[in-house]
Amino acid sequence: MSEQPFSRREFLKTNAVLGIGAAISPGFVQHRQEVFRDNQESSLVTNAAVGRLYFDGFTRIGPRKYKHPAEKWKLDDLLNDMDQCSISAALVAYTQSVNYDLMYSNLELSRMIKPHPHLFPIWNVMPHQTGEFSEPAELGRLMAEHNVRAVSIHPKTNAWDWKGRHCMPLFSHLSKTKTLTITTASELGAWDDVEEFLKQYPYLPLLLTGAVWNEQRYVLPLVQQYKNLHISFDNFQINEGLEYLHRIGCVDQLVFASNSPTMSAGAHRTYIDYAAIPEPDRAKIASGNLMRLLKIGTKPALRENMKDDILMQAVRAGAPLPVPVIDMHMHMLHEGLNSGGWTYRMENGGPTGIFAMAKRLGYQGGGIMSWNGVVSQNAIAGNPCTAEALDAAPKGYWGLATFDPSHYTQDELRKIIAGVYSDKRFIGMKPYQFYGFEYHDPVYDAWWEYGNEHKFYGLIHNSRSDLLEVETLARKYPDVRWIIAHAGGSYKMADMAIAVMKKYPNVFAEITLTPVPLGVIEYLVAGAGENRILYGSDLPMRDPRQQLGWLVFSTLPLEVKKKVLGENARQVIQPCLDRLPEHNRPSLFSN
Repeated sequence: MSEQPFSRREFLKTNAVLGIGAAISPGFVQHRQEVFRDNQESSLVTNAAVGRLYFDGFTRIGPRKYKHPAEKWKLDDLLNDMDQCSISAALVAYTQSVNYDLMYSNLELSRMIKPHPHLFPIWNVMPHQTGEFSEPAELGRLMAEHNVRAVSIHPKTNAWDWKGRHCMPLFSHLSKTKTLTITTASELGAWDDVEEFLKQYPYLPLLLTGAVWNEQRYVLPLVQQYKNLHISFDNFQINEGLEYLHRIGCVDQLVFASNSPTMSAGAHRTYIDYAAIPEPDRAKIASGNLMRLLKIGTKPALRENMKDDILMQAVRAGAPLPVPVIDMHMHMLHEGLNSGGWTYRMENGGPTGIFAMAKRLGYQGGGIMSWNGVVSQNAIAGNPCTAEALDAAPKGYWGLATFDPSHYTQDELRKIIAGVYSDKRFIGMKPYQFYGFEYHDPVYDAWWEYGNEHKFYGLIHNSRSDLLEVETLARKYPDVRWIIAHAGGSYKMADMAIAVMKKYPNVFAEITLTPVPLGVIEYLVAGAGENRILYGSDLPMRDPRQQLGWLVFSTLPLEVKKKVLGENARQVIQPCLDRLPEHNRPSLFSN
């Protein structure tokens, strides 16, 4: 193992102190390479590095409850992330505007960000009748005085009824001034309440943040029907979402909003950087739509990180990454499908769409598993789905099989397992929590014993709140490399993964999860070493672009990023390379 670039103690110490932002030089940079999506007109993609401006529609600073010590929350954390990711301007919310007296904290926020002209406050507002908040006319005067162009509302958290008649003066004022109003669906109630709000206030521009990718069947009809609804993609990381929404005519309602410094701004700008839509429409999503809503006529000064590495440059240009990318967590639908059942919609989630996207991002290979066999609990049908995807795959992709022990005896499992793994393209094991047994239960023994004998690897989405399953399996089956899935989903999960990796050399951590916490990948590397952290995306349940950008725009050294993106995967599949057909070996590992 090579020397760690920094220790976890140093990481915590560094991030506990107020810092200054990375060196940034405003202005344009020279043109970089153009790229085009397969079968897409070249006029749709122009050079992203000529100065596309990013204006973040929602960031939030301030203390909050239940915070991990390493989580980002300070103004400096936000400024540093913006500088790292070349974000030129941002709307900023403040936790205390919700958790303490609203106007006192709104004014405090405005004072805090006043030295930074590229930051604009989001004031939290509520009705005035309880004597706690300003009447609409006074609110308007204060907003004008402090250059406040957007507000938030938290009816649920701040315990007021937005449907009450007493709220009419507030919403009439916001509608008359067409003030951008930011909230979440849960603050308004249920999804039918969101629709009621949109119908009742048709001239009030509403930005909905916090919607999750598995709420597409609620969000997509609403955004098509109500033009006063605008959406962000902080948690709404839907596969090929920008392309779909552009295709159905909703591009003017899409806003770049990152929720930095809780989340990574780089993750969310990457979604736009690689969008296969015309450049003028990418520019609308990056900043144009928001500036229109905020009634900002003059663009903020362009701020670009002139010290970005070759990976960040490639993303900003919309070009495939110039280093090998191996995705250790890929699902697959049958060809032509957009749905995975349950609450899951996955645009273009079959082999054609997935491999086209992978090519655009610079993938050199990865581990594929079915969706229907894992999440839909049809393991027998899932393995053939994976095999069909491998039939259609370009060079470098291999398969993970899945077997459901709740439906078969151990003897039956042994026969099924041997049959599936007679296809030499399968080298991985993917159980799932829906099978109803913890992974160290004896019902899995036949599978784990076979995997240990053949030196396979396992991808483990823990079914418990701890990692006892991984610890038990790592000790009992030392010839299996056990990968902890979603280890970057939170700092708490990262702590657990680091502790297990320190005990067992055959345990690795894969990063993917929707929250994309800012700094957690660096935290994993600091705690467990740079050689055992792996890139994964969980596509097409989530679009891979946010997961890729989260890593690319991290502050890790370039050589460490290259390891996590692809090089570390060699340790996982090396014992299986002789088994894999040449076509299924990533070129990186064929030498």
